Amino acid sequence: MILDPIFINIFNLGVKGAALATAISQAVSTIVYLIYILSKKSVFSFSIRKCRFSKEILFEIFKIGVPTLVFQLLTSLSIMLINRQANTILVNTSKEYVDSVIAGMGAVTRVISMGSLMVFGFLKGFQPIAGFSYGAKKYDRLREAIKTSVLWSTIFCVLFGIAVTIFSETIISQFTNGDVEMISIGKKALMANGLSFLLFGYYTVYSSLLLAMGKGRDGFIVGALRQGICFVPIIFILPMILGVSGIMYAQPIANILSFVITLFVAIHINKQLRV
Repeated sequence: MILDPIFINIFNLGVKGAALATAISQAVSTIVYLIYILSKKSVFSFSIRKCRFSKEILFEIFKIGVPTLVFQLLTSLSIMLINRQANTILVNTSKEYVDSVIAGMGAVTRVISMGSLMVFGFLKGFQPIAGFSYGAKKYDRLREAIKTSVLWSTIFCVLFGIAVTIFSETIISQFTNGDVEMISIGKKALMANGLSFLLFGYYTVYSSLLLAMGKGRDGFIVGALRQGICFVPIIFILPMILGVSGIMYAQPIANILSFVITLFVAIHINKQLRV
C-alpha cells in the first residue's frame, strides 16, 4: 500500500513499479516472520540442525499443499481464459469493444476477489480447528465448527453479494473514465457474480474441510470445481452459444454447479461424522 503509489506515481514506473512493490513487500514479510521465529519468541522454534526429511512427512505436506497450489493457478487460468474467449468470440468486432469486455470482466474479478479473500481468511482459522478435532475424533466439536463456519461465512457472502449486486453500476464506474460499454458489461456480470456469491461460503467451507481432514484427493476435486472442472468447459462452450453473455455468466453458472455438487459431498461427510 505504501510502495505502490511511490513506485507507480512518483517514480513513474507503471506496472513495473507495482511488480517491484509486490516483490519487496513479500521479501519484507518473509524477513519479519524469520526474525520472529529465530528470536525464540514464538511457540514454534526452528533449527536447521534438527530438520529431518522423511517420505511420510513430505507426502502429508504435498497432499495438502499441491491442491492449494493448483487452486491458486486455476484463478489465474480462469482470468486468462476469459480474456482469450473475449478475443476469440469478438474477433469481428472493434478492438475498443473487446477491450471494454476484458476491462469490465477484469473489474468484476477484482471486486469478487476482495470478497473471496475475506472468506479465505476466515477459513484459515477454521481449518486447524477442523483438523485437530477430526484427528482427535472429537466429532461433536467438528460438527459445531462446521455449523459456525457455514453460518458466518454465508452471512458475509450474502451481505457482500447483495451489496455488489445493488451497487454494481457505481462500483464498476470506479474502474473507468466513462467507458459506457465497459460499465454496461461489468454491471451485468457483477450482478450475476454477486448473486452467485451468496453460495460461496458454503462451498468453500466444505472444500477446506476435506483438506483439513487429510482427504487430499477429494479436497482437490471439490476445490477445483469452481474455477476448473466446472468453469473450463463452460467458458469454452457458453460464449459460442450466447456470445458476450456467455463470457459474463460463465463464472456464476460454474459457481452454482459447484455448490450443487458440494451439497452431495456435504451430505456424505455429515453422515460419516455422525457415526
